[in-house]
Order: sequence, then structure tokens, then C-alpha cells
Amino acid sequence: MPLFKKEKNKKINDFEIAMRMRDFEIGQLTNRNNFFMIFQGVLFAGMLQSDHTIPIISFMACVVVLVVSLFQVGVASGAKFWQEYWEQMLSEYEKGMRNGHPVLFHEDSCKYSKTVKDRLQKRGIFGLVSKLIMSRFSVSRIPIYVGIGLSIIWGLLLLSTLRAYPPLSTPSCIIGF
Repeated sequence: MPLFKKEKNKKINDFEIAMRMRDFEIGQLTNRNNFFMIFQGVLFAGMLQSDHTIPIISFMACVVVLVVSLFQVGVASGAKFWQEYWEQMLSEYEKGMRNGHPVLFHEDSCKYSKTVKDRLQKRGIFGLVSKLIMSRFSVSRIPIYVGIGLSIIWGLLLLSTLRAYPPLSTPSCIIGF
């Protein structure tokens, strides 16, 4: 069912769209976060089950989980940016219903940033969390980066299985757990 489906003889106003967009962002954040958590949990369980008999497996699993967790931060921060924006627009819309309502949809990137930054400051959110949210990570590009990162790691893991070729063997500094 489309996000903005109009019921028969019912016009969807900007307020309803903003409500749906905020709810959509919250729902998607939950779905994406669940994916990352399950993925990391499976890797962690696999690593524990391996008994660390092959050091490169333990090492690469740790690298994968680190990379995936960093991407998870980006996805969550990007989704949080838009959730904050839509919540603020809902607030302004409710206030402006008496005096005319603000424009919810526009092309002014600076206004999006200022709106979210002001809201974060008003709520006492500063430092690293604020900087991550304001970075506006692309939640649609991060899965691509995850795929590239995992491909590189799996490629290195595959190459490390070729012990007949000394330059491709496990470095002596990797000892496992």
C-alpha cells in the first residue's frame, strides 16, 4: 500500500503527510537496526562457535563486525536526522494552524539543517551524537558500502586460504583469541 494513498473523497493534508513520514522514518530505523543487530549477532555466535582454531577467521570476523557496527551508526544517524526534522515540522504545523502553517516541503537544505540543529540544541543533544545526526548519512548508500566492505573482507579471507603462496598466508601478528 502506498505511503500517501488517498482514500476516496479524502484529501491528505501536509500535517498527515508529515505524521506518516515521521512514523515511516521510525519504522524504517527499527527495521534497519534489527537487520544490523541480527547480522552482528550471527557473526558473533559463529565466531564463538569456531573455537578460534583458525586465527584469521577470528580476526576477519572482528573486522567485519567493527565495519558493520560503524555503518549501523551511520544508518541510525541518517534516519534520526529525518525523524527529528519531521517531528519539528509537526510541531510548527500545530502551532501555525492558528496563523497559517509553515511550508513543510522545500528544497532549502540549509533550512533542514537549521531546523534539526535548533531542535537538537533545545533538547540538550550536543557533542558526538549531534555531529553524527547533523552529518545526514545516506541511509540508502550505506548498505552499498556494507556490501563493498564485506566483499573486500571475504575476498581477503578467500586469499588467506591459499597457504601454498607465502605472501597470501596469515600474517604472524594475527594470533586469534
